Amino acid sequence: MTLQGYQFDKAKVTPESDAQLYSYLAQSSDNKVISGLTATATGLNVYVTAGKALVQGRLVDNGQQMQLTAQANKTGYVCITIDLTQDNTSTGTPGTSDYVPVNNQLRLELVEVLNQQDLNNGGLIYTFPLYSYVSTGATVTLTKIVASHMKKGVIWTGKFDANANSDSKALKLGDLTGVKYLHIDLLCYNKFLRITLDISNSYSNYNLKWKYVSQQLIPEMEVLSGGAYRVWEVEILSTGAISNSELRFGMLRFMSGGSSAWNSSDSNNMSNTFVTSIAVEY
Repeated sequence: MTLQGYQFDKAKVTPESDAQLYSYLAQSSDNKVISGLTATATGLNVYVTAGKALVQGRLVDNGQQMQLTAQANKTGYVCITIDLTQDNTSTGTPGTSDYVPVNNQLRLELVEVLNQQDLNNGGLIYTFPLYSYVSTGATVTLTKIVASHMKKGVIWTGKFDANANSDSKALKLGDLTGVKYLHIDLLCYNKFLRITLDISNSYSNYNLKWKYVSQQLIPEMEVLSGGAYRVWEVEILSTGAISNSELRFGMLRFMSGGSSAWNSSDSNNMSNTFVTSIAVEY
């Protein structure tokens, strides 16, 4: 039978068919954490909280905190692993209250290398990374993989002002691998602005480290004495969509109305120009 439908009376709906449907409907929300699944480390032990994720169209539910133990002096990932090479089993009698399925195709584990086959197109193993880790002889350092935890949304809020225009004052954004845009909410004195910074172009070469730049001209809303006004130029830099991404101000300067010369801003001007939130988009 070449033509098959699944949402029909008496149809046999396999887990594979369900997963293909959910993966397609989820689109960019597939392979994402829905809630929880945050990790912390004590010594060489890694603790992952309860939570849910959608992985290759399959809903994964971790009902309680789980502990994993890392080997010393290793690098790798904290992963949800789907392994279809394994056979599921069960206990009890089907159709009775003591029947319990045992899912051997699902693990929460530490892996050194990711194996990401397309389970909805003949693949058998998919490792979904929650965090990357580096272990020493006695401790584990975790880095959250932002791309696994949201498809679009706010990753930072606060007050990050234009005095932070040096590498030492950069805002640490963590792992932004897979991110295409940073949407940056900026206040320049009394004027709000949404700046979109495309950090997906790997060929950009603005600076060896600070590859991506957005330069914005912002007219000041308040007219100064004598009818003059100011136009501000705000420059924001980013290292891009990579692990340990950073963002900082490049420069802030202004030009008074009727003048052709740019003036450097002072620390007061800088403190009154700041980022209020940053959102990512994949």
